[in-house]
This record gives sequence, structure tokens and C-alpha cells, in this order.
Amino acid sequence: MTAVIDKLEQLAERDAVLAPLARSYAATLRLLTSPTGTAIAVFLDPADRLASGAVPLLHGRTIATDLGALRQLAADTTAIFVRSGVPEAGTLLDAVASDRLPLLDLVRATLCADQENLQRLALATQTSNQLVAVLGSVLVIPIAAALVRNSAAASPTRWQAGYCPVCAAWPTLAELRGLERERWLRCGRCGSGWRFPHQECPFCGNSDHRRLGYFAEEGKQDSQRVEVCQACRGYVKTFATLGPWSQGEVLWHDLTTVELDLVAAERDYRRPEGLGYPLAVQIVARELAA
Repeated sequence: MTAVIDKLEQLAERDAVLAPLARSYAATLRLLTSPTGTAIAVFLDPADRLASGAVPLLHGRTIATDLGALRQLAADTTAIFVRSGVPEAGTLLDAVASDRLPLLDLVRATLCADQENLQRLALATQTSNQLVAVLGSVLVIPIAAALVRNSAAASPTRWQAGYCPVCAAWPTLAELRGLERERWLRCGRCGSGWRFPHQECPFCGNSDHRRLGYFAEEGKQDSQRVEVCQACRGYVKTFATLGPWSQGEVLWHDLTTVELDLVAAERDYRRPEGLGYPLAVQIVARELAA
């Protein structure tokens, strides 16, 4: 993980536009590799259960998180935004420092893609919806990743949906692994990976090969491309890999290929909004749940 953190820091030095997210991801990955990060979140339910059918693992669960560690990450992340010159970041930093931004509510709203509550939190902090949403997306990474690490049931052997079997997010990217080029979808926010058929859109289930395709830079179609669906206009950035990437590598590759997202948008392809499943979770402070 150290190598990925170093690459993110180097990216931040080279690219002022990507610097806020690159440094925020680096801070999050440092937390993930620490003893605090390993135990930052646990299920309060008495036993693990497998994701079943189309129901992801987190649905209906109660999660206890280390509020102190969450506050520190929120403070570190907003300070990064301030140093990077992000508009309204100073106002958000003040809201975090004064506890005017309820972090447990932010994490729950982000995990569940609850846009109404995200807007309410932005209004309460007098900052933009986008800025609050970005902070929330950073904060859920160590929580979701810790739940995957600490759950024996986090990797279902049978999962047929296109969204994440753990947190219901749509895939961040896809891997074509090894010589066999098995297609694996990867979740950036919890780190999960799951097999998925080649000739099928993860977003709408379209399997008509005449309405599936890809575009790629000349000479790179075997190593890096964007797979697209004509039925729903969805797309997935896809990479050839020797084996599974770490969560940090997934985040880094997603961040360093934003030009593919821009080309997809120019061609009227887009990632679906929200989640693939209407997730419902409860978040409590571990300090109060003990």
C-alpha cells in the first residue's frame, strides 16, 4: 500500500486539479494500514451473513464506527481541501471543527446515497452539495473497507448483480485478470471484487452483443479501454491486470484515467447515479455502543 500512497502524493504534486482527491485518498489509505483503520468499523449484528440473491451485505445492518478516528480523518481531509484552494473548504473545515457537521449522518447518507439528507447537511454547513458529497465519499472508504476486512462473509462466491455485493455501489472499474482475462468488477469505496460475464452490461443487464462495444486509444485496446452499452448509455473503464488490484490501486487507476471519463461524457455515455440497490443502514458511534 505504501507504493500506491507515494504515487498518489506524486500525482498531487504534478496535477493541481487532482491534488485534493489524490491527497485525500493517500490520507485514507494511511488510515487503512494503521491499527486504528483496521478496527474503525464493525457490525453490531451478532453474526455475519452472506450477501444473498440481490441483497448486499450491508443492507439492514447496524455499524459501529470509531467516531474519534472519523473526526480526525474529516479534519485532515478538509484541511487538504483548504490547502488546495477548494472553494468553501474553509467553511466546511469550521463546520467539522465545531461539530456542526454530524459525521455519522454524513456517513450514513453517503453509504445510502441519500441525496435529500446530503443536501440538508450541505445547507446546515453553508457549503455546496458537491463539497459535502466529496467529503462523505472519502469518509466511507475506510469504514466500508474495514467491514470487508472484518467480515468472513464479505466475498460471496455467487453474485450475479452488477452492483457491489457488499455496499451496493456501481463498479468503479473492471479488471480483465490474467491470461484467461476473467472479467472482475471492482468497488472503489469498499474494495470488493466480483466476477461478471463479459457480454453483459452491469448497469442494465443488456446482453445483446450488437448493443455492447468499447472504445480505446489506438494500440491500447487490449490493456485499457472503455466498455459501453448502447441500451442504457452506461460505461465501465476496463484494464488488463495480472491479478486483483489492491483498493488503493483501484482508486489510483480511476483517478489517473479521468481523460477516459471525459471522452465517455463527450460521446454521451455516463455512469448511473445512486446505488444499484436501495441500501438501508444504521451508523452509531462505537464509543457509545460499547
